[in-house]
Amino acid sequence: MNILLVEDDLPTRTLLASALTAQHYRVEQAADGQTGLALAERRSYDLILLDVMLPNLDGITVCRRLRAVGQNSPILLLTAKHESSDRILGLDAGADDYVVKPFVLDEVLARVRALLRRERAIAPASIIWETIHLNPASSEVRCGDRPLHLTPKEYCLLELFLRNPKRIFSRQAILDRLWDFADSPGEATVSTHLKCLRQKLKAGGANDPIETVHGLGYRLRPSQSQQTPKRSAPAQGAEGSGSPGLPEVGSAAANPDYRQRIAANIAAIWARSKANFLAQVETLAEAIALLAQDQLSPAQQQQAQHDAHKLTGGLGIFGLMEGSRLARELEDALQPQARLEPAQALHLTEVVSRLRQVLIAKPIEEVPLAAQLSPRQTKPAAKLGYQPQLLIVDDDVDLAELVRREAIAWGLRVELATDLAVARGAIAQAPPDVVLLDLNLSHPNDGLELLQDLDQRLPRIPVLAFTARGSLADRLAVARSGGCVYLQKPLLPHDILTSVADVLHQSQMPHHNRVLVMDDDATVIDGLMHLLQPLGVEVTGLSNPQQFWDRLAAIAPNLLVLDLEMPDVNGVELCRTVRSDSHWQRLPILFLSAHATAPEVDRAFAAGADDYLSKTTPQSELVTRILHRLQLRRF
Repeated sequence: MNILLVEDDLPTRTLLASALTAQHYRVEQAADGQTGLALAERRSYDLILLDVMLPNLDGITVCRRLRAVGQNSPILLLTAKHESSDRILGLDAGADDYVVKPFVLDEVLARVRALLRRERAIAPASIIWETIHLNPASSEVRCGDRPLHLTPKEYCLLELFLRNPKRIFSRQAILDRLWDFADSPGEATVSTHLKCLRQKLKAGGANDPIETVHGLGYRLRPSQSQQTPKRSAPAQGAEGSGSPGLPEVGSAAANPDYRQRIAANIAAIWARSKANFLAQVETLAEAIALLAQDQLSPAQQQQAQHDAHKLTGGLGIFGLMEGSRLARELEDALQPQARLEPAQALHLTEVVSRLRQVLIAKPIEEVPLAAQLSPRQTKPAAKLGYQPQLLIVDDDVDLAELVRREAIAWGLRVELATDLAVARGAIAQAPPDVVLLDLNLSHPNDGLELLQDLDQRLPRIPVLAFTARGSLADRLAVARSGGCVYLQKPLLPHDILTSVADVLHQSQMPHHNRVLVMDDDATVIDGLMHLLQPLGVEVTGLSNPQQFWDRLAAIAPNLLVLDLEMPDVNGVELCRTVRSDSHWQRLPILFLSAHATAPEVDRAFAAGADDYLSKTTPQSELVTRILHRLQLRRF
């Protein structure tokens, strides 16, 4: 089943997508209303989760436009607006339900199930084919009494055939049903996933349920009793509660494994989001100080209110209800045209301080790394938070399968690719954390060709070369092509995974701070390099604005330094361009200009600048301000 999630707050979107995907839903995501509307108009979804306050096009307008063109998918609105008039407005626009942030995750999932029940017949408690039992309510698969641990794609493949026992599916038809429209890989990927599914079923003691119809595709093989898959009766007291996909109360939602998996996901996402939340709080502190002095521009005030609004909803999903309440108080105080009396300003400063303490007091939970786990120490994969993904590129299927099983025991997610086309498709669809690459696939040096391609890719993916070749020339070729480790066959799977774990550990170590300086004056760039590089800051200079966007994506800086006046394109225009892209909205931007009059400074801050310095600023203060911005970003 397909769900469209339209939410611009990254932590909220990530957590909701993770919870839905854990139950084998296919979730497509959009970060703004215009993109969400385009996706909803392009294809049909079983459910749309839609935030109200979105950039480009608000959720209410998206909802109205979808209903105007006859789109009848259930729509569940998500918003931090809590007034009854807001709920009435959303429901009148065509929404089917409305959840107010901060919300409890279980409540959202329960409302999703309720909406899907209205649209679909009650799903069976389980679907049976010989000894294979698939339970849609809990997303569990068993072979006899043995549980089978399938990847989301493997589960969806099995469910597709069990639900359509007499239908033949071509590989393209399977791609259309089970892969995202924008990220659909080649047809060879289907064959790879089917092969892995068959191997797992065979290892579990089941007969192969999937029959290859040569020239046409695949279908469910008739069972030994020549009957279509049996559907068991609903469990006692479960009538009306069997919507497919997400668990009902009392089934997977109450399952300890499911609860632990969601808790681990929340901890992992919090670890990645805490720094952004703290940066938003610091931005709000600056906005309150400027508002108290009547120096906050309308654009800055609107942005600050938007930040407070997002904090209101985002903190609630992590259980920080006190933080959510404090953020709402700031949001109300930052209403347009609001002015602060001295007593109000003092009170809001205290609110910001309490909000900061709430965030600092919630620790970042440590997520286990594969590098820290041995096979005996590794927890079951379903209970881990973030699991690194390993892509094995090797046409020796038996060896690759041995490594895959060992990798799963180490807590890794694993994909297999037996040729370059499948490998490239897998990398394009979901870039892995590390690649184990055989240098000889169908032809000599096939692997070396892929290694050279990956060396040009940003962000970099670490690659371990795995080959029977061991000459100095081969080792030099791998080193020159960007390989990070050279492993010579034969090698035990445990030793291979030890090297993989070491590479993963190194790749997750903190990187140096990266600063991109956009200035047409080369002396300014040279000066910043001279000042910052001895302090461990990587400085990249750029003088041609036409190359700016490509370099921004390639470098992925932690801080952007802009000159105000440049030929063709000025710094304010570049700043607005960066802020209009959801991926870069939180990138700290510092203006360094020879012009420092009040109107010019106002222009920069109105465009989204975080700081503004004159080029006559003493070097000590300049370095301090840049390091301070980098420190806030790191926190």
